[in-house]
Amino acid sequence: MNKHVPLNILLADDDAIDRELFIEGINHTGIKYTIKEVENGEQVFSYLSGAIEKPDLIILDLNMPVKDGRSTLKELKSQDQFKRIPVVIMSTSNLQFDIALTYDNGANLFVVKPDDFKELVHLLSCLLSVFSPSLHLLRNHH
Repeated sequence: MNKHVPLNILLADDDAIDRELFIEGINHTGIKYTIKEVENGEQVFSYLSGAIEKPDLIILDLNMPVKDGRSTLKELKSQDQFKRIPVVIMSTSNLQFDIALTYDNGANLFVVKPDDFKELVHLLSCLLSVFSPSLHLLRNHH
């Protein structure tokens, strides 16, 4: 396994400030990555349909205009070419209903967006450390 290959992340969130904080947070983890930012579920699919390499990980916000994270997740997990891409839901929602629904629809993880930047860095560090090894293995077997 090559830990020096950057993780290829697709970040779907309509809030530009949240996307900026996410990227700033990853920069603080020291983990190598490439990232593509989109603002809604429709853009997720237009990106994926034209992407040469599938992302290793999709970070999905629940509440987005045009096509929200709930329907995007359901569609991703129902399509053979996308269903193995790990999807992490990162939302301000902590409603039991939202959490249960995302797991029912195939989410790999649900996390509530932290308010504190240090917490965000810690969360991203843990998240990417957990997912990185398996993502590199999965990438080699696409």
